[in-house]
Parts: sequence; structure tokens; C-alpha cells
Amino acid sequence: MAVTMKDIAERAQVSRPVVCAVLGGKSTCRVSEEKRRRILELVRELGFQPNLQAQRLRSGKTKTVGILFASFRDRIIGDVMMELYRRLLQSGYTSIIAIWEKASEIERAYRNVVRNKVDGIITCDYHPEWIGEKIPVVVYGKQFPETDSITIDYAAAFSEALEYLVSLGHRRFGYIGCEGERLDACSAVMKQYGFSGSYCVYNGMGYPENGIRGVRHLLERENPPSAIFCHNDSVALAAMAEAQRMGCAVGSDLSIIGLDNTLESSFSYPALTTIDTFIAEKAGMMVDLLLARLEDPGKKTVSMVLKSKLIIRDSCGPVKSGEKK
Repeated sequence: MAVTMKDIAERAQVSRPVVCAVLGGKSTCRVSEEKRRRILELVRELGFQPNLQAQRLRSGKTKTVGILFASFRDRIIGDVMMELYRRLLQSGYTSIIAIWEKASEIERAYRNVVRNKVDGIITCDYHPEWIGEKIPVVVYGKQFPETDSITIDYAAAFSEALEYLVSLGHRRFGYIGCEGERLDACSAVMKQYGFSGSYCVYNGMGYPENGIRGVRHLLERENPPSAIFCHNDSVALAAMAEAQRMGCAVGSDLSIIGLDNTLESSFSYPALTTIDTFIAEKAGMMVDLLLARLEDPGKKTVSMVLKSKLIIRDSCGPVKSGEKK
């Protein structure tokens, strides 16, 4: 039979409320250090496991967090969600995970999470109209004045990457990816540096098949780019493979830069130059923001903008002689 608080209390020769107080339950009991030590020894010795359901009923909290993100087909999403799950588990929280492939599926994902009475939500797509009650939310990738958020300084990221490519002699650029903050930042940087006229975009979701379609589209242009930015590493790796199937030497004939620095980016051939957005660190920050909000619901909203780092590998190289203009 499972060991109960009553069993611990009898062995320690104390009342059940005393055991409850030591184990963090609601109680006004004052416990001596000697009794506390003895109770904790018995907990370890007997393998006592607290009744989580009873704890949740007492506290009014489910100790559950909803994690809502887009498809795992965007490789970075899987890494971020796994790190969020791990960090929450370490903090004593379970996770309810919901994903979507299309925008039409987001509402259902939200409603599936909210009906489980989660204490908080971490998401990449904030929709307060589907929450229906006051649930703390941390948003990744976008800023909202009423909720905590973490975003990446994509303008600084693309500026660093563009300056690197320009130093290699590149003057014609392409972008493969979907509309949103990444494309907006890249386009703004191109305009800032005066490359709008030699910059072309293939618009497609951040999935591998669009890396294939995008690189074909860009390389078949009359005046194709010598360097391509990609929405993420999944797109970049697919674009790199397709360019090589087309007879293009990546790192020589064509330079490609990914975004996110996923594990596979260092294993590809050639190894992918990419922008590191520090997956584990930002997941930890999101969990910290949510737990702080649960602890103090009235505190000032926090919006964090994180820096990135260009990881230079072999998929970029000097522009070929005669192609600088």
C-alpha cells in the first residue's frame, strides 16, 4: 500500500498537520528543527509520494502550463518546446502541449489547453479572445503591452550577417521564408544598407519543401542572388541540398545562411552558417517569466529583446571573381 501522511505522522509521533506543514501544505503549525529533520528522514526512508491531486485542490492551482506553438516541422519549435518542458518539470510543473499546422487550427489548440485549467500559457501566437479568463501568458517572438514577452533582435541579427556577406564581396541577395518579423527585419536591413534593388524574396512557410522551391525560384532568375538568407535552418538545409542537386557548389557558387543554430546545422555538408538564437537560454527565460508572473500577478509587464550571434561555418564563401556588381 502507498505510504500516507498519516503513516509518516505515526512514525514520527506527531500530528498529521505537522507533517503537512513540513511538506509544504497549508498549515499554521510551527515545527521544531528536530521534528522537521525526522519527518524528512521518514519521507526518504518510506518513499512517500505526495498526492498531487490533493495538493492542487488545496492550493487552487493545477501546477500545469500550456505550451502552444506552431508545427514541429519547423525544427526549432521542437527544440524550444522540449526545453520548455524540461524547465517546467524541474520547477514542479507538468505541461500540456498543443501545436498547429495551419492558422485555422490555432483556436482549437487554445481551447484544448484552456479547458484543462492551466495555471499559465507559453505561446508563439497570442490570442486573448480564446483564453476566456485571466491566465498569465508569456509570448515568444512578438510583443504585446499587456503580457510578458521575449523577442529576438532580428534587425541586429541580419545586420551582422549582411555585413559578413558584404565583406566576402556579395552584392545580390535572396530570402526564402514567410511573412513575419524575420522577413520584415531582413527587408528593412536590406533597405538600410542600400540593397533593396538587388534583393529578391521567395515567400513560403518555414518548412523544408519551401527551401527546395525557393532556391529553384531564386537561382532560375535572370540575375540570381549569390547569397541567400533563410527563415530557419530547416529551410536553409533543404535549400542547400537542392542547390547542390542543381549543380551549384554551396560555399563557392552560392552562399546560404540559416537561422536558429539547430543541432543539424553543424552536421550538414557543407556545415551551415547560421544565426544562433540560443534555444536553451530563451526557453529558460520564458519559464522564469511565467513563474515570476504566477508568484506576483500584479508586477510590471516585462518585454525582453535578446541578442543573437552569427555562427560562421562552410556554407558561405567569397563571391566568385566577376560577380561583385
